[in-house]
Amino acid sequence: MGSWKRYVAALILNVVLTLTVLFVRGFELKIYYVDAFSVAGAVSILLGLLFWVAAAGAFDAIGYGFSTLRAERRRDKDLYEYSVRKKEKRSRKKGAFLPYMIVGAVFAAVSILLSIT
Repeated sequence: MGSWKRYVAALILNVVLTLTVLFVRGFELKIYYVDAFSVAGAVSILLGLLFWVAAAGAFDAIGYGFSTLRAERRRDKDLYEYSVRKKEKRSRKKGAFLPYMIVGAVFAAVSILLSIT
């Protein structure tokens, strides 16, 4: 997925979350808008952090454990080979977490600006 597509996906996620919170809370008070933007920003930032941790290989052992359940499709003989193969695959997708972090930070900043004014 191209970089601009990731930004569009992150923006759509944040807009949907913002509108969901606004539909639940209501559109009457300014604090509801602050809540909506802060929830969307926080979810997006946390999702970006989760993608970053996954890109660092934190879940390789869990993935290898699930791959051993399907012994007929097993490509790697041990966890090291699995980790090396996954790291090689992840090296082609650098910075997949950045769009979520940046768009989330923008939504959080909008929330802060709304709360100040």
